[in-house]
Amino acid sequence: MASCILVGALFNFRRLSVAALKTVVAKRAPFLQNCILDFKTNIRPEVDPSIPDEMASAAGFEVDADPALCAAIQKHCANPASETLWMLFNVMVAVTLPLQSMDINSVYRTPIEGHENNLHCVSTAVTWLSSCVYTNLVRSGLEKEPLQVILKERMREFVEKVSERMLKLQLEDDKELQKEIKQRDSLFILLEKMVRDSNYITYDMLENNFPFTILRNSYRAVYENKKKKQQKIENEI
Repeated sequence: MASCILVGALFNFRRLSVAALKTVVAKRAPFLQNCILDFKTNIRPEVDPSIPDEMASAAGFEVDADPALCAAIQKHCANPASETLWMLFNVMVAVTLPLQSMDINSVYRTPIEGHENNLHCVSTAVTWLSSCVYTNLVRSGLEKEPLQVILKERMREFVEKVSERMLKLQLEDDKELQKEIKQRDSLFILLEKMVRDSNYITYDMLENNFPFTILRNSYRAVYENKKKKQQKIENEI
């Protein structure tokens, strides 16, 4: 999981650099940026989207499948076993993610809207890797279905697996294990972040697998803990 967090952190830095590039290009070459955006928006369906995506990324626009990442992992998507490998990667993340609830550093910090140990970066890692992997598989002809259909199906399967594991934390009866689960609410919030990070996971998809009542209670618990800590600090002063 530490490697997945590191990869997600690198992707977040990449996203910030692209956002900064977009700001600079908009100031220095707005006409060029508008032309590239118009070209990407109005491209014909039969045209390979890799070229417009590269142009858009170079101009600071965020695309579904980052061209640099697609090129970096292309050799790992060159045979029929590649899809199975990446499906197992999603299963691994879904199975091991709930274990992070036992890590005290997985606490959700409301001022930065992120986890102390950067666990929120897992959402970015899963989203970006899935998009780029299946983009490469479709372009190489190993996948025959449209990219949008494949990604929605794979993300739905991922949400089902991770939601099932998360609900087991909520329904856990073992008192000794309950004492070890310190950051359950912080982990539940990560599910909602996955919806915001992905273009292929919807709130309806999440609600079909994970009750929103638990999610609302988790947000309430996290913010109430923040208020209690602030009051404690004020009383000590």
